[in-house]
Amino acid sequence: MRFVALLTALLLVGCASTSVETQYYLLRQQQVIETRELKPSTDFSFGNVTVAAYIDQPGLVLELEHGQVRPAKHHEWAEPLHTSVPSFLQREISVQLGADLFPASHSPASTTINVRVDQLHGTSSGEAVLLAYWWTIRAGMIQSTYQYMQREKLARDGYAALARVQEELLTGLAQNIADTLKTTQQVSAFAE
Repeated sequence: MRFVALLTALLLVGCASTSVETQYYLLRQQQVIETRELKPSTDFSFGNVTVAAYIDQPGLVLELEHGQVRPAKHHEWAEPLHTSVPSFLQREISVQLGADLFPASHSPASTTINVRVDQLHGTSSGEAVLLAYWWTIRAGMIQSTYQYMQREKLARDGYAALARVQEELLTGLAQNIADTLKTTQQVSAFAE
């Protein structure tokens, strides 16, 4: 009888320990990257990018109700967002701007771009949300500040779709920054 009870307990433990494979997602541009000589921007450099602490964790984040969030246990970013978001934005803004942004510490450009990603998560209604702030600094003084807010419906259910839409939202932010910088350059050139 003890043997049957022990065997039953072992079977239950074996069934309960079936593992779920974790899925990992990379935050990367979709365009083809080629070997080339970089062309540093003479007007703009890339400064600090900060990411809100609640999203700077391995699991993709889902907002269940207003203010209540849950990170996924088996759907994770392949690298920390405080590393991947700055790299993604720097490359994507450079592509959209047509000139490579170098880190402010290695660039003679007079204007530096800083970004804060305040929200980047999915919602229980099947959307992805991005709220970011960005600003330009010249000679240690803030020149201009911007807020960027976008919500986008997921094309299908699942964390893979969420990761893809979050990438698209960050691409939209980079496009917004680049377009604004181009307009600033045109206004400055016209004023001179």
